[in-house]
Amino acid sequence: MIAKRLIVPILIGVFVVACSEVPVPVKERIEIEEEIVQKDPQLIQDSIDRVKRDSLTDSYLKTFNLVNIQSIDTSIQVDLRYATDNNFMGHVLYDTLNALYLQEDVAERISECQSYLKSIHPNYSLLIYDGVRPLEVQREMWNALDSIPPLNRGKFVSNPSYGSVHNFGAAVDLTICDENGVPLDMGAGYDDFRDIAFPSKEWKFLASGELTKEQHENRKLLREVMKSQGFRNIPSEWWHFNACSRDQAVVKYKKLIFESGPKK
Repeated sequence: MIAKRLIVPILIGVFVVACSEVPVPVKERIEIEEEIVQKDPQLIQDSIDRVKRDSLTDSYLKTFNLVNIQSIDTSIQVDLRYATDNNFMGHVLYDTLNALYLQEDVAERISECQSYLKSIHPNYSLLIYDGVRPLEVQREMWNALDSIPPLNRGKFVSNPSYGSVHNFGAAVDLTICDENGVPLDMGAGYDDFRDIAFPSKEWKFLASGELTKEQHENRKLLREVMKSQGFRNIPSEWWHFNACSRDQAVVKYKKLIFESGPKK
């Protein structure tokens, strides 16, 4: 079994070296590639399954008028945190959702925010962490924070009984990054539950020196950019902006319960 497993990397290595030093005839190159595929058919099957899954998810989300933000503006950067384990829950929350979706009109407004940012800081870009969030994921987050009393818990995760503007694809979590994709220092990280992340309490941390003037200016820049298209920041999270109120979202959009269709 060990010998068979070594065949694929050896063949790949030979193929790469051959391509970089001596041109390999097309027929021979195809034969080599086919041999590699035959040695690892699971690799191809995984790729096929992923394409099918992504297509089904995309088709389903389109019925909610949700679009991939990068289909609207490829210059916007995305780091979909809940599709990874790099989030406050410590594990992947989105099973099939691997791109950032928003209501189409909201995505277009985000693109206008990006244009505004580029007009004043050409080397900066919006970096988005989350867009539409299925209600089932909202409920999982809510339950995970059960050590926090419900009244206070709502400052960090909306009560799933009422729903979040995120559930409609009309809220966005984001920051600003430089030309290297490095986020600007906001004085607190994404999904930081400490008071220092609260826009409503910035004055307190500025006075104590725990929030620097530069960090505060970075937050103000983000708010300025988002305000240019009518987005509103919430008091407890510097990164969260709503395109409309929850009541308006209920009237205007459909709520996403499951990320890839109702559970069977």
